[in-house]
Amino acid sequence: MKRINVLLLIPLLFVINMSCSTKRSAIGKENQIVVVVDSTLYDAFQPYLSHVFEREIRTPGVEERFQLSFLNGDELSRATIRHNVIMVGILNAPDKTSQQVTKMLNADLINKVQSGEGYVFRKQNPWAEGQLLLVLAGSTVSQLQQNLEKNADYLYSLMHLEDIKRVTENIYSRYEQTDIEDSLLTKYGFRIRIPHDYHFFQDIPQNNFVHFRRVNPERWIYVHWVETDDPTIVLDREWFFQKRAEIGRLHYERDVVVDTLYSFGETEINGRWALQFEGLWENNEKVAGGAMKAFVFYDEDTHRAYIIDIAIYAPSRQNKLDYLHQLEAIARTFRTKADLEREKDATKR
Repeated sequence: MKRINVLLLIPLLFVINMSCSTKRSAIGKENQIVVVVDSTLYDAFQPYLSHVFEREIRTPGVEERFQLSFLNGDELSRATIRHNVIMVGILNAPDKTSQQVTKMLNADLINKVQSGEGYVFRKQNPWAEGQLLLVLAGSTVSQLQQNLEKNADYLYSLMHLEDIKRVTENIYSRYEQTDIEDSLLTKYGFRIRIPHDYHFFQDIPQNNFVHFRRVNPERWIYVHWVETDDPTIVLDREWFFQKRAEIGRLHYERDVVVDTLYSFGETEINGRWALQFEGLWENNEKVAGGAMKAFVFYDEDTHRAYIIDIAIYAPSRQNKLDYLHQLEAIARTFRTKADLEREKDATKR
């Protein structure tokens, strides 16, 4: 399976002249996105942006992934201290935000917008630390609307993965269990970073299965792998369901996936294409359930198909998405021995 880097699929660098010498840390809710767009363009883009970012996720209640708030062009200064900022503009349109967007892009990027090759441009920490700015540009309103509609999942992933990156930095700002990580690398040829408050719950070599947990509330993550020379196995959704059912039966006290409330998508794990599953688990015997997510991918170096599965059980907690994001941040630290060697070589160059 070909390694990919989704962040290189479109041009992401642009010229920006609105920076300050000393940056403060971004503030506010990290799931809030501040959209700066002129009032004359609000009606044209609000429904599209809402469709892209304000996604509802079952946990098993309904939680909103991101929340949008809108500011007019002359209120940009209010957005410069927030974590997630989007500016929307049409090239050479008369409104203030569009004029600012046009000035941000150099001649090459303007040509890409006009030809339809580019529509979103990314800047890290333009005004504050821990901030992501996306500039959405089009030569016409309809052109940009089409790009928002056609690339909804990609745009969502930009914000989602940025949020996961912040969560990762927070999780590992304290002690992590490097002795367990080293043991995994030696014994199984892969490493996953283990925070200080998780414990090694199951290690079953004969089943290619390792399992970590944390309590209060309960959350867990497992890694399972299958030796195979067939990389297309990870494309088979039925194979995943069968494997997940088998693991639930053997290791999760007969937990099952709710087969009516789930979705599949695409993502990447350390540059590898991955099938992403989002849904709910339940245990009819215990009358319990909760949110889960899984990543399925193939590693060409080891000829293994991997499943990294995360789940939570937090019936007394109203907001559960934060716990799921913490688990996803852990899952995305997965590295094989070859990955670590490549990263080490890259730092020497």
